[in-house]
Amino acid sequence: MFVKILPPEVRRKIAAGEVIDAPVDVVKELMENSLDAKSTRIEIEIVKGGKRLIRVKDNGIGIHPEDIEKVVLSGATSKIEKETDLLNVETYGFRGEALYSISSVSKFRLRSRFYQEKEGREIEVEGGTLKSVRRVGMDIGTEVEVYDLFFNLPARKKFLRKEDTERRRITELVKEYAIANPEVDFLLFSEGKETLNLKKKDPKGRIEEIFNSSFEEETAEKEGIKVKAFISRNQKRGKYYLFVNSRPVYNKNLKEYLKKTFGYKTIVVLFIDIPPFLVDFNVHPKKKEVKFLKERKIYELIRALSSRKHPILDIPSLHQKGEIYKPLYEIVGQLNETFILVSDGNYLYFIDQHLLDERINYEKNGNEEIACRVSVKAGENLTSEKIKKLIKEWQNLENPHVCPHGRPIYYKLPLKEIYEKLGRNFK
Repeated sequence: MFVKILPPEVRRKIAAGEVIDAPVDVVKELMENSLDAKSTRIEIEIVKGGKRLIRVKDNGIGIHPEDIEKVVLSGATSKIEKETDLLNVETYGFRGEALYSISSVSKFRLRSRFYQEKEGREIEVEGGTLKSVRRVGMDIGTEVEVYDLFFNLPARKKFLRKEDTERRRITELVKEYAIANPEVDFLLFSEGKETLNLKKKDPKGRIEEIFNSSFEEETAEKEGIKVKAFISRNQKRGKYYLFVNSRPVYNKNLKEYLKKTFGYKTIVVLFIDIPPFLVDFNVHPKKKEVKFLKERKIYELIRALSSRKHPILDIPSLHQKGEIYKPLYEIVGQLNETFILVSDGNYLYFIDQHLLDERINYEKNGNEEIACRVSVKAGENLTSEKIKKLIKEWQNLENPHVCPHGRPIYYKLPLKEIYEKLGRNFK
């Protein structure tokens, strides 16, 4: 009824290659189908890292009973019909190969109840062969069970990674899709134990829950392209996540740019909203990699995010007349002849004097080597005038957060936390 078999000329245009290489690929394809079905709750269960069992259950609109047997055929899809549709992909799935590929290499059971039907349908497929079709009583939605992945391909099965590795990959994948879809509940069970329970939240709340850290939010927009970044600095190691039109993707050049722009000890979650015709998801069989038609514009917008002027620093003129201006910051002093301490009333900032001066000099002359050589060094005693000059220049930097090499310029500590540790109320 809704599912169609793509004609050969369209299938030839779709990137060729194997869709399923590991359990994480199965989970990805099934979650994408659930999201395309407008699910608000997705349960994933795995046994032995997904090698023994993968089960994905959702509360989406379900599959029409007339389509149940079609969905496991090669090229079966309800997402596109003609070649030009590939230029305006707005769903996660579109290839028409996922369920066909999964059911060809596993013992596969699919049961689904369409939202307009009173009962569901169930099919069983083993190694690509349809074994049974029957009616079942169930709630609206779809449930897919995948047993013994690659049971009929022992050569491929032996290349699967260890169970712990496969489990970690699946966990990370579920987190990525949970970040991209904060309005959906995600539950993950492994060996019968609940390992993730992510309830519906706003985007920032979902990200902070997953990483257990506070994030800042920045947005920029130009010519129909919008970028939004959630940033958490001073981490033990950096992580960089890229989402294009809510799809988790990989782009090596963009990842390296994020690392250099925001620093290698920063977690950056970047969302790019872009008209579908300006991005190509069809460059890789797994839809993981993307190609942009206006990549330079995206770099400009990311640079704009990192260039936000420091919001907490506002140095008044020493010759200001009239009412005395109360500054929003206070220079506390120099620590160990290495760090400049600055307070804004809410945070205490430990600023690396060398990295700050290096960033200042780099933005003036554009040469990393020269900037490093001429900048003040760690262990150098600074006059109060020099400190004031550095802090004043800090607020005017294009990128006040990282040095030219990507190291964080400062670390900030909440004053509220210090007060609480000492048993005092923070005003």
